[in-house]
Amino acid sequence: MAGKPTPLSEELSKPSHGRAALLASVARSARLSPTYLMLVALATAIAHVGLLMDSAPVVIGAMLISPLLGPIMGFGFGVAIFELALLRRAARSLGVGMILAILIAVLLTWISPIQDVTPSILARVRPNLLDLLVAVFGGIAGAYATVRREAISLVGVAIATALVPPLAVVGFSLATMRFDYAWGALLLFITNATAIALMATVTARVRGFGTQLSPRQSWAQTAGIIVTLVALAIPLGLRLSANVREARAQSAINRQLQELAGPAARIDRLDSNLASTPAQVDAVVMAPVYNVGLQDRFADRVEGLLGRNVQVRLVQIRSGTPEADDARRALEDAVATERTRKAEITRLRATLARIVDGDETAVLVDPERRSARVFSAEPLPESTIAALQIAFPGWTIQWGEADAPSGEATTAASGTG
Repeated sequence: MAGKPTPLSEELSKPSHGRAALLASVARSARLSPTYLMLVALATAIAHVGLLMDSAPVVIGAMLISPLLGPIMGFGFGVAIFELALLRRAARSLGVGMILAILIAVLLTWISPIQDVTPSILARVRPNLLDLLVAVFGGIAGAYATVRREAISLVGVAIATALVPPLAVVGFSLATMRFDYAWGALLLFITNATAIALMATVTARVRGFGTQLSPRQSWAQTAGIIVTLVALAIPLGLRLSANVREARAQSAINRQLQELAGPAARIDRLDSNLASTPAQVDAVVMAPVYNVGLQDRFADRVEGLLGRNVQVRLVQIRSGTPEADDARRALEDAVATERTRKAEITRLRATLARIVDGDETAVLVDPERRSARVFSAEPLPESTIAALQIAFPGWTIQWGEADAPSGEATTAASGTG
């Protein structure tokens, strides 16, 4: 009867034996099995190590081992033929695989002595519209390769549309309490998985699957695909626009500094955090002579360019001497250490504030003594304090039962050491 889901047995009983065999293969690849779980666990472990090592070949190896593409393709084909049993099987396998991958990444992060954020991790926490386009094209290629039984093309799809690495980043971020990173990586996984599944649906329909569906069901499929892609494209497009604006601003800041420093000077380092309040710009300039007042003029230029307050720290080093090289290296180490310290303090304060419903005035952080205290009438469980001690080694974290004094509360809210 039109309008009802067609059982997989009916689809398989159609005259095309090749189509029936293909659907059976897709259904098998979407099955939850011990082998599937083992491959997910191994792929996650390899991806986690590769991310911490910042090694692209190791991360690519994890992508090739991952079996997550099977359930995603199964879901897409299930939508195409409107087969609820295949949809449930694929959703169950994908959901269990996601949870397993995140839990393994959390565990590996807890036992790992390395918990630094690498460029490979940062590359997976800020998805944008370009990631959606890659996933769309990859999904079309993957579905076509599935229909044509071309396994070598599926290898390329697995590499182009990363699935396991974003889940490993989610686990890493949760274990280190970087919740904004966790959300970004999860959004990347959702984008890739959804786009691949939807493009598999489109490709399957074009190849003749689901011809038994009624016009109403076909229109519902089309509307669902369009609405889902638009819902993904809006936040990703906004993020891409923000990335473009930030890149243009950084390029303009670099040009302004070079113009003020003069042609004989060389910009050795220029780091900026335009998302903070106020915006922060750190620069190191190598020049044969000292440029008096360069930092103030540069700060005025940057504030005029951005239209808001900017905290500028500029260091000038005389170039061409061994002492200058030593000073430059020492400065780089000092800047890196200070940046890490500030990030840790910010993360600690934000974490403690979330525990007390976002009330930063109840959080007192002393960076010099590496101690923190939260004032609240509700005592914190010992297990939570233990987890905080693990996440922030070297810090003394205490829980107070009284309200913080006004002077201390102000320090907690504004001081960064």
